[in-house]
Amino acid sequence: FAQRFAGTSQHDAQEFLAYLLDGLHEDLNRIRKAPYVEMPDVSEDDNMHIAGVEAWEAYQRRNDSLVMDTFYGQFKSTCVCPKCKRT
Repeated sequence: FAQRFAGTSQHDAQEFLAYLLDGLHEDLNRIRKAPYVEMPDVSEDDNMHIAGVEAWEAYQRRNDSLVMDTFYGQFKSTCVCPKCKRT
């Protein structure tokens, strides 16, 4: 299937699935001529919800496939300092 998975080296199922889905997405991408899209910088003062929406919209200008419709999405994670409780 792919040279990287040949041989006796151990690979996990998540790594293989990510590789497979990425290949399918590339082949099924409905955007044939992807435009250049500049990703906006995000700072601490920006609204993270709005920044996330803008980043997702920018990503969708270059990527549109059945694989993306089914399996792709966004995650938001937050780290909190245990001493000062600052995020």
